[in-house]
Amino acid sequence: MIYRSWSLLSSTVVIWGGVATAGLAGTFLLGGKEKFSQYLCREGERLRQQDRATIGMQN
Repeated sequence: MIYRSWSLLSSTVVIWGGVATAGLAGTFLLGGKEKFSQYLCREGERLRQQDRATIGMQN
């Protein structure tokens, strides 16, 4: 058997790439995109409020 050091790394990349692709496909096909978008909007607003509070405390 011929041992190639890159074969272990490349197989790991292929496996994780497949998992990521399956996850993204599931998200888009099952309507998770809207939920994720809403989550990002809420999280962004929360971070903006924290920034405003931090700036207000510094002044």
